[in-house]
Amino acid sequence: MKDPMTSAAPDTALPAAFRREAVSFYALLPALALTAGIAASLLSRAHWNQFILPLEVFADLFIAFFAFRQTSAGARWWRIAAVSLLAGDSFYLAGHAAANFPAWAFMTQEAFYTLGHTMTAVYLFSNLPPARELEAVEKALLAVLVLAGIYISVQYLLIPYFSSGNHATPFFYTNAVLNRLAETAVLPLAVLLGMKARSRYWLYLTHGIALLSITSLALGYNTATSANMGSVPFQEYGWLCGLLLILAAQAYRASGGEPFARWKSARVRMGWLVLSSNMALLLLLYLIQTLTSKDAFQLTSILFIFFGLWLAANLIAFRISEDIYLLLENVTSGGGAEVKSAFRVAIYEAELFAEKLKAAYETIRSQARLSALASLAAQVAHDIRSPLAALDSVLKDVSELPEEKRRLIGAATGRIRGIAADLLERNRRDASAAPAAGPREPLALRGLIEAVITEKRLQYGGLSGVAIEAGFGNDASGLSARVEPVAFGRALSNLINNAVEAMERGGAVTVSLARRGNCAEVAVRDNGKGIPPEVLGRLGRRGETYGKAGGSGLGLHHAREAAESWNGSLTISSHPGKGTEVLLLLPLFDPSGGG
Repeated sequence: MKDPMTSAAPDTALPAAFRREAVSFYALLPALALTAGIAASLLSRAHWNQFILPLEVFADLFIAFFAFRQTSAGARWWRIAAVSLLAGDSFYLAGHAAANFPAWAFMTQEAFYTLGHTMTAVYLFSNLPPARELEAVEKALLAVLVLAGIYISVQYLLIPYFSSGNHATPFFYTNAVLNRLAETAVLPLAVLLGMKARSRYWLYLTHGIALLSITSLALGYNTATSANMGSVPFQEYGWLCGLLLILAAQAYRASGGEPFARWKSARVRMGWLVLSSNMALLLLLYLIQTLTSKDAFQLTSILFIFFGLWLAANLIAFRISEDIYLLLENVTSGGGAEVKSAFRVAIYEAELFAEKLKAAYETIRSQARLSALASLAAQVAHDIRSPLAALDSVLKDVSELPEEKRRLIGAATGRIRGIAADLLERNRRDASAAPAAGPREPLALRGLIEAVITEKRLQYGGLSGVAIEAGFGNDASGLSARVEPVAFGRALSNLINNAVEAMERGGAVTVSLARRGNCAEVAVRDNGKGIPPEVLGRLGRRGETYGKAGGSGLGLHHAREAAESWNGSLTISSHPGKGTEVLLLLPLFDPSGGG
C-alpha cells in the first residue's frame, strides 16, 4: 500500500478469505484486463504515467466489489480496507489530474490510506491463530519482522520525511506515524500467513499485500526526498502488480478446508528452507558489498529482491505440498488402484509413500472387516443355540413324519449345532484365524460324503429334473483323511449347492470319491451352464461369485481355505455350456505312520 506521507502516492492493504477449489473465470476477467493494461503501459513508455493511475483505480473497484461478496469471519475489516484503498487511489488520481488540488482533499487521501493500512492489519490479524497456538519460531519471526519494519520506517522514512519539511503540519506528522505503525504490522503478518497459505486465494492475496507494503516503503522514501512532487514515480508498477495479485486471488474461493498449514508441515518447511538459503546468499553478497543499502532506494531494491525470492520459495513449496495433500486425499478416499500426482511436480518418493500407505490402509480395512465378521459369527453362533434347543425338544415327538424326513431334520440340526460350536471355538482362538488344521484322528471320507448327499437329496427332492448322484470307487471305503468333520460337511454342502444352482433347466450333480496316488479325490461335477474363463480364475477369492443373485462368494472361498488347512487343494475347471468340475484333493491317512 502506498505511503500516506506521499503527496502523490497512496497506500492501502487488501486481505480476504476465499478458498481455492475451482477457478471462477468471471472473477479472473478483471485480473486479465489489468494484465493487458500493464502490458500496454509498458509498451507506451512515453505515456506510461497516463495509464498507471487509472489502472490502479480500475483494480480497486473490482477488489472492493469482491470484498463485499465475502461472508467469512473478519470480512468486514477487509471491506473497509478495500473501500479505503479505492477512495485513496481515486483522490490520488484526481490530484494528478487537477491543476490545483485542495489541501483538504490531499489530507482526506492520506487519511484513507492510513485507514486502509490499519484495517488490513486488523483483517490479517483476525485470521492469525491465537498466540497460544503459534510456534515459538512463528512468534520470533513476527517479532524480528516488526523490529526490522520499525527500524526501516524510522531510519529511512520518518526521519527523512520530517527533515524535508514536506507538509510540515501536525496532521501529516501524526498521520505519517500512524501509517508507519500500521504498515509495520501488515508486512510481518502477510509474510507469516503467506508462508503458511494452503489455498490459492490466501497465497496470492498475502503476496499481493506484501508487495504493496514493500512498494509503500519505496514510495514513502521517494516522497520524503524528491523535489518533483507532481510526477508519478516508477515504483507505482510495484503497487500495480500487488493489486494484480490481489485481483487474481478473487478467482478462488476462501471457504472450505484449512486455509493455512501448520508451521511443522512440509508446506512451511520447504518454503522456509528455500527462502533461508536464498537469504543467506543475499547476506553474503551484502557482507562482501556486492549489495549495499546506502540509502532507502538501494534498501527497497533489496526488499524487492527479497520479495521475489520469497514468492519463488512459496510457489515451489505450495505446488509440492499440494501434490502431497492430493496424493494422501486419494489414498484416504479409496481412489483408484494407482495413486498419481495431480500436477506435473511429481515426486517419486511421495508417490511411493502414498502407494505404501494405500496398501497398509487397505490391509487395515480388510482386517477390520474380518474382525467384524468374526464378531458377528460368534454372536450368531451364540444366539442360535436357543432356537436349536427348541428344535431338539420338538424333534422328540416327530413320529408321524416319514423316516427320511426325520433323518434330514436331525442331520441338519446336528450340522447347525456343529457349525455354531466351530464358530465359537474359532473366535476363542483368534477372530481371524483360518479353519483348524485338522482333528487328531483320521476320518472315513465315504461316511461323511454319504451323510451330506442324503441331506441334499432330501433338500432338493422337490426340484423337478435335478438328480444328486454318488459315484464311489472300489477302494472308496478305505479312504481316510485328517479333516474336521463339520468344516468338511459345510464345504461339500456348499459345493453341491453351487452345482444345483448352476443348472437352470435341471440336470445331474455327481459326487465321487476315488484314490489318486497318495490323495483322496473328492469331485463334484454338474452339467450346468458352466463358467466363463475370465471369471474362473477369480473364483475362490473372498467375495468373488458368479451367476448367483445375492451370492456372497464365501462358500467356495471357505471350501478352498479348509482344503488348504488340511494340506490339500481345491481346483475348478469348467466349459461354458457343458458344466463345471470341482476337485478336492486331500492327503490320505497312512496307518504306517507316514501321514
